[in-house]
Amino acid sequence: MKEKAFKDEHGREIIVKSNRSNIQIHTKEKEIIDYKFYLDSTELIRYLKDQAESIWKSFTPKEADSFGSDYAEFYNRKTDSNGYLEFRNESLIFESPSKETTLLYQFNKRKLESFIYDMESWLYL
Repeated sequence: MKEKAFKDEHGREIIVKSNRSNIQIHTKEKEIIDYKFYLDSTELIRYLKDQAESIWKSFTPKEADSFGSDYAEFYNRKTDSNGYLEFRNESLIFESPSKETTLLYQFNKRKLESFIYDMESWLYL
């Protein structure tokens, strides 16, 4: 699994972990449910897109057109609960599926395609 850490202007850190089937966003510590990460640069978005293109050869950012492609929510099997992601005021707002894990969010190919599509549209990348 490949890992890379990112810090925002407030010193908050997220860790991107990618493998052959998904890309996950983690914190350093458990017990964190709500987490806000400021997008003060486009480095994180560019990294996510680069990782997606290396994992999925047919990765193409496109608008969400179904519940499965909407990245607002994901289901975590290990905790049997949902995690959430929202973009508001130049920030990514995560709601972890459980305080028992460092996982904030997990992207599959289709959810990441719609997320990158929106980020490129909203941030003018």
